[in-house]
Amino acid sequence: MDFTTLEKRKYFCEKEVELNKRLSKDLYLGVVPITYKNNDYSISYDGDIVEYAVAMKKLPQDKMMDNLLKENKVTLKDIDDLAEIIAQFHINAESNQAISEFGKKENIKVNTDENFSQTIDACDDFLTKHQYEAIKSYTNNFLDSYDWQKRIEEQKIRDCHGDLYSHNICISDKTYIYDCIEFNDRFRYSDVASDIAFLIMDLEFYKGYELAENFLQKYIETTQDYSLNEVLNFYKVYRAYVRGKIAYFENEKELSNKYFDLAYKYIDNKYKPILVTMVGLTGCGKSYFSEKLAKKINAKIFSSDVIRKQIFSPASSRDFEGGIYTQQHTQIVYETLSKLAYESLKEGYNVILDATFIKNFFRQNLIDLLDEIGINPNFVFLDPDESTILYNLKTRKKQKSISDGTIDVYFKQKEVFEKPENAITIHSNEEGSLNFVLNAILEAKV
Repeated sequence: MDFTTLEKRKYFCEKEVELNKRLSKDLYLGVVPITYKNNDYSISYDGDIVEYAVAMKKLPQDKMMDNLLKENKVTLKDIDDLAEIIAQFHINAESNQAISEFGKKENIKVNTDENFSQTIDACDDFLTKHQYEAIKSYTNNFLDSYDWQKRIEEQKIRDCHGDLYSHNICISDKTYIYDCIEFNDRFRYSDVASDIAFLIMDLEFYKGYELAENFLQKYIETTQDYSLNEVLNFYKVYRAYVRGKIAYFENEKELSNKYFDLAYKYIDNKYKPILVTMVGLTGCGKSYFSEKLAKKINAKIFSSDVIRKQIFSPASSRDFEGGIYTQQHTQIVYETLSKLAYESLKEGYNVILDATFIKNFFRQNLIDLLDEIGINPNFVFLDPDESTILYNLKTRKKQKSISDGTIDVYFKQKEVFEKPENAITIHSNEEGSLNFVLNAILEAKV
């Protein structure tokens, strides 16, 4: 930005009014001078002009779309109206040869490279080194593999809004879309998909998944822009990363983490590590199988038995329904397991969780947490016959083991155990089962 002279500031004020009238004609009233006379400043033409300002109508803050999203007050009707407005705006937006140049790979890469160069120092505190490298690899590989000429020939590179997200939308007596990018054509001349991706990403940031899907369907229905889906995810990654970068510039660590996590969530699974979650009753061989599998995939193992003893005193530890095995204690153990998995996966490590996961809600809590970074647990249900389990427990009793599982505990667990759905189920921990699990996990990662 170069606003170093009064003339330049006037020019960009006029540019802001001109560009934003495309979407909110009656919101922008014009450019007014700020004058100085008799030791006082005023908004008038009386006196020496010392500055310029953009005059606008005042909008109600409680009707700003980001505030409405936080309160779950945006309706599907609001989204349909918004999609129609933006679709018509993009259909009519200017497109010419000069603007189309910004749809070329090398020009898109200017923006993405700038993001990565400006956030290299954000690693460790705002996003992990693994996330940074994974997002960068995904971005560059997509740039190299996609035929960007297709979008240019379809005339989808236009003079867009450039900053199209809920903070710049007001849903009041009508829908107002304002504050487009006026200071840098490079950020505004883009594929319409980049504009759309920003808003869809923003809706998903606020967990408005149904709103996002509805918006996309309505927009495509109106514009007939079916190839948009080919590049939408790429631009969602880009837009989420930009928001993470801005929060990093403003030193808002928590907000920055969330946006960088969202960008990471959108990239393909092949750029992410593997999570394997063992499920099964005590004595089924989870720990034994975990150790064998960990060697195959070079994974960290987090065990509920170990975590429980690290957090709590082992007093009364063999009481399945008391001591350190109360529901409250168990909840803390599983929350710790989930957090350890989340942090290690963001660092790029493959992870195996070794725990009973006796109830569905323990598994669902894990799924919900890891959804923030787009990693799905591979649940492996060890379900050998009862005679094998009883033999394992009798053998364990003769050996020194960190596990407090006994035959009595097994039968108590059996009464309340909720079998997992959609899990990789095996009935033994032999080599054949190990290979079966490995193949299933690798297939799911593609």
